[in-house]
Amino acid sequence: MSSVFYLLRKSLKNLIKGAAKKPLVLIGYIFILVFIVFIIVASFMPSGMVRNGNPQLFKSIMILVFTVLYYTSLKLGIDKGSTFFRMSDVNLLFTAPIKPNHVLLYGFIKQIGGTFFMMFLAMCQIPNLRNNFKMEAHGVGVILLAVVAYTLAYPLLGMVIYSWSSKEKSRKKLLKRIFDIGAVVVALLFLLSVVQTRDFVSAMDRVFNHPVARYFPVIGWTGSIGAAAVGPLTTEFYVGAIGMLLLILGSAITLYRANLDFYEDVLEGVEFVEAAYKAKREGRNMTFNLKVKENVKQGLKGEGARAIFSKNLLELRKTSLFLFLDRMSLITIIASLVFRFVMPDEIGEMGLFVVLCFSVYLLMLFQIQGRLVNEMEKPYIFLIPASPFQKLFYVTLSEHLKNLADGCVLFISAGILFKGDVATVLACIFSYTSFGAVFVYNDVLNRRLFGWVHSKNMLVFIKIIASLLLLVPGIVAGVFVYAMTELQLLLILTMGGWSFILALTFFMFSAGILNNLESAG
Repeated sequence: MSSVFYLLRKSLKNLIKGAAKKPLVLIGYIFILVFIVFIIVASFMPSGMVRNGNPQLFKSIMILVFTVLYYTSLKLGIDKGSTFFRMSDVNLLFTAPIKPNHVLLYGFIKQIGGTFFMMFLAMCQIPNLRNNFKMEAHGVGVILLAVVAYTLAYPLLGMVIYSWSSKEKSRKKLLKRIFDIGAVVVALLFLLSVVQTRDFVSAMDRVFNHPVARYFPVIGWTGSIGAAAVGPLTTEFYVGAIGMLLLILGSAITLYRANLDFYEDVLEGVEFVEAAYKAKREGRNMTFNLKVKENVKQGLKGEGARAIFSKNLLELRKTSLFLFLDRMSLITIIASLVFRFVMPDEIGEMGLFVVLCFSVYLLMLFQIQGRLVNEMEKPYIFLIPASPFQKLFYVTLSEHLKNLADGCVLFISAGILFKGDVATVLACIFSYTSFGAVFVYNDVLNRRLFGWVHSKNMLVFIKIIASLLLLVPGIVAGVFVYAMTELQLLLILTMGGWSFILALTFFMFSAGILNNLESAG
């Protein structure tokens, strides 16, 4: 055990020393710490400041969220397995004379450290939840408890499932069918409830807040823990908390005491995780693990900088479902429309603005990963005999066209569903595309200012914070215009206009990165 704890201590020391030797990195971490403190303070502000949403809707959302999370993570575990480890652990620990159960304990401790990132993401959502739902004093604590329970439980469950299913192919097929049949049954029950009630919120309550769902093992237990944020600590909460505690401890103790031979079982999962990290670093996280089309009929056209646009367009089409629409597009469109359905009818004519705000929020989370990182690693873009402005424009043009196409599909659909006028739909499309341009060029500008910083996650934090701060003037101006005119159209155009100006400014300042190969890396 001393060797395992030595590795943990050494890893933490190296992280601190690496940050201390780079003042800019240290400033970044301090800035992030201040932002986290701000989020924590905001999380404990009075709840229900905007509206007092239906508590049953909150409980339904909690169970729905954890249903999706467990379904996706555990189904992936059937094929790829689940793991606590990285490839460096495989090369060092798996070959070392250390007991397998000690190695497993080391991975479990590392996973506990990884829960802090998930808790931070949850904390970022809590202020919005508190604005829309009347939460109890223990609300923040139980939501974070639910996140911790999920983060610790799904790798253990995934490891057990993969160990059992990998013995025979028939077991994998059986588990996949069980998961798929369960998903189809839930979807059909929800659609049937929508038809019967003709109300989206009521249908969610009937399906995901049903006693069977609340007490359903693992999914219902975790969801019931988070659902207690808007009410007293009932039997459902205690059943869920005790059930998850016994599940996590029981699985960990069983694996620890067992005569373990899990190295081969987790190796495929480690390789998959390592490939996912690489895709994230290269900005390919939204297209990772997708099948690439081989029969796309499009040749490379154009000369000089325009050839980059043709290449990027071809790559987009190879991973898209139809034209520019890919997995990210579908998530943004469906989630934004569903978000509008669960909002109260009192928002009236502001429906399209609500859809715009939520879709821009998702766009920021997706696009902030930076697809251009992969492009900047290739030297040919620096060697093309064209001005840096031309090269930057053509290398980002495919992103703008994709955002424009996604915006058209989303807001034309929203306009039809929520009876929006043509001018407001066009304004939303313009604003959505402008916000996307801000996120694209903010990525390039941060790359020019910070280069390859100490941590990819820290750079993501910096880009998110910078984007939010720079968008504040446009939001304030839009709110002021709406207060004076009470016109949703002018509110959307004001915010979109500021984003367009901001994107042009970022474009002018960031193009210089293409003058010097060293400035990108």
